[in-house]
Amino acid sequence: MRGKRHAALIGVLVLSLMVGGLPTGAKQQGERRGDLEIEAREGFSLDSRSKAGGETDLVVIQFEGPIEEEWKEEIEDIGIELGDYLPDYSFIAKLSEQGDEKKLKRLSFVKRVVPFYPVNKVAPTLRKSLGTTDEVEVAVIGFDQQVDMNRTLYRAASEESIGDVDSLQNARHISLARMSGEGLEEVIQSEDVIAVIPMPERKLHNDRAAKIIKANKLESAGFTGKGQIIGIADSGLDTGDPDDLHPDFTGRIKSLYAIGRKGDASDLDGHGTHVAGSVLGSGEASDGQYQGMAPEAELVFHSMLTEKGYLKGEVEDILGEAYEDGARIHSDSWGTDDNGDYGLDSFLFDQFLWEHKDMTALVAAGNQGEYGYKTIGSPATAKNVIAVGATENDRPDVGGDEADDPDTVAGFSSRGTTKDGRLKPDIVAPGSYILSARSSVAPEEEFEELFDQYYAYNSGTSMAAPILAGGAAQLRQFLLEEKELDEPSAALIKAMLISGADDLDEDMRLQGFGRANLLQAIETDFVDETDGLVTGEEATFAVEVYERSKPLAITLAWTDYPASLAAKRTLVNNLDLTVTAPSGEKFNGNDFFRYPYDDEVDNLNNVEQVWISRPEKGLYTVSVKGFNVPKGPQPFALATTGKIKEKGGGQHIEQGKLHDDKRSDRYADYSFRAKSEGRLRVYVDWNNHASLSLTLYDSQGDILAIKEIKKRKSLVLPLPEKGRYKIRLELEDGPKVSYKLSMSYPE
Repeated sequence: MRGKRHAALIGVLVLSLMVGGLPTGAKQQGERRGDLEIEAREGFSLDSRSKAGGETDLVVIQFEGPIEEEWKEEIEDIGIELGDYLPDYSFIAKLSEQGDEKKLKRLSFVKRVVPFYPVNKVAPTLRKSLGTTDEVEVAVIGFDQQVDMNRTLYRAASEESIGDVDSLQNARHISLARMSGEGLEEVIQSEDVIAVIPMPERKLHNDRAAKIIKANKLESAGFTGKGQIIGIADSGLDTGDPDDLHPDFTGRIKSLYAIGRKGDASDLDGHGTHVAGSVLGSGEASDGQYQGMAPEAELVFHSMLTEKGYLKGEVEDILGEAYEDGARIHSDSWGTDDNGDYGLDSFLFDQFLWEHKDMTALVAAGNQGEYGYKTIGSPATAKNVIAVGATENDRPDVGGDEADDPDTVAGFSSRGTTKDGRLKPDIVAPGSYILSARSSVAPEEEFEELFDQYYAYNSGTSMAAPILAGGAAQLRQFLLEEKELDEPSAALIKAMLISGADDLDEDMRLQGFGRANLLQAIETDFVDETDGLVTGEEATFAVEVYERSKPLAITLAWTDYPASLAAKRTLVNNLDLTVTAPSGEKFNGNDFFRYPYDDEVDNLNNVEQVWISRPEKGLYTVSVKGFNVPKGPQPFALATTGKIKEKGGGQHIEQGKLHDDKRSDRYADYSFRAKSEGRLRVYVDWNNHASLSLTLYDSQGDILAIKEIKKRKSLVLPLPEKGRYKIRLELEDGPKVSYKLSMSYPE
């Protein structure tokens, strides 16, 4: 029964993203196209500026190399507070005593300590306003995430130079403020401020004529989004009355929030209703003909459009309420046209997704493609979202030359890279001439063309993102029901979509990793590694390839720690993907463009792929290494069109309780056999403030190491040879504790 269901699913999913008759094949001709630099030169990711600005207690500490947890602990033991991470190998820090800098410079792993001057805090686009009477609207970011930035602003700036100030509810170290350039100059002198950036100007991402798309019926396979809850933030939803909505949403609304206009979630623009129809419209008003991608999913909707026509809402509130209501997929077809910048909304998306690693957010790339490269806007520039560009549809009879080549990226679709050189969009999906639900309260002029009273045409990356969001819900349902995963990570869904994508032989700055193909995505093999890696740690896998006729794709993805808004580059935790072919040839992740394919190492992106158009048959060795993990451990996901045969390491996960009633209950012993020399990694989490220690014994019972365990931090110990070992986890202080222990070792 399960096999028949899977076969039926494959049959219908062939069509699900190849809407309107898109072919399942794609051009696969040698190397990827594009000219991307994936290896940034190491150094401070700060502007080189003069030392104007006087004394400061804020400094940047640069380490000798990839950051070890012990180095951070040693600095914190001195009493120095570490703030945001900056590439490469650096932290902003606050000195508390006069001799702190000398103490730092005596540490063997500290390369240099330099002042973090006020001018380093200001975004380049704001610097021309410094000291003037010009009024600016800004976001001010604080050093300490626990400190309310509002108080800092009122202390730092004079009353006449600062206007409205409002803290973000769920990120109180960030304040939104209106102030003069003179106030801006005053604010950046504060040691509690580390960055000031422009406020985002959000807009809906649709601007091309649209005609038609038919979302496919997936009921026969049973994967229709049933049991999935999808969040959308947009202009509004039809009438805004849950009891009197477009028929395609009847019984589908779990929550409807009006945040742009209090008490009014109606869609006067038409954009939000159209987007929601593409995601999960049931097709009720068309006898099931014009369904969304996940026609049985439920909807959590936030109406953002204000009476003045702009979009209002805090990212943390929108995502947080959707998450609390059960949404694990979120679709966002709006953003700021800020030419590849990592703006405030990008940071806020990354922060929320880092804290909720099972939430997948899909964001429209924008519609500025006609202006060339680096036109993608925030929040699509966030590291942890899936940024979706648009391809043409296959409807030349209604769309003319804007819908006559499904293997072509639409001319309006915004291009990468981001300002710091990262590859965006991640993926593309059909976005021209899309037919979807029509808001009954939006005027006719808001649509490019009407179909009937219930449906209308629109086009843009706004239309591509919800199509893929519905597809992601189908994929997630597949993982829960067919693969029996409890909480598939967003990194896994991203890796599977990217490994399954069709290469269109377009420049990767246009197509990302290709056009989504759900059929190929569900056929990938995968690993969803939740414990993660620390600096210097490595996980290996064996992947077998049985045929040469299809490209081999191996994709590594991880949800990265949010970047500092003071940094020029955004990658924090840097993992490296290396693949060794049966013949011994090596490939580095994202080294696509110039032979050899193992001479450049990506230190910009949190998605890496090895893609081989005509692979050798045989066994490939896949390595994932934690090159630099300053905010770890770093979980990751791996998805491949090959077959994962084995994991190159043993792993035990144990749970238990320790208490001080009896001596024997104060510790627990676990044995394991390492098949080669290497390293043991132990990760322990527990439920209170107890102190634990770990002792490592060899096969003779001799003690090799005794270490204090740090809560939620990995401990790495050398194993000098193959053989049997034992570890003892012991309660040092506290009456009792419940713990979960994970250990990995060579096998």
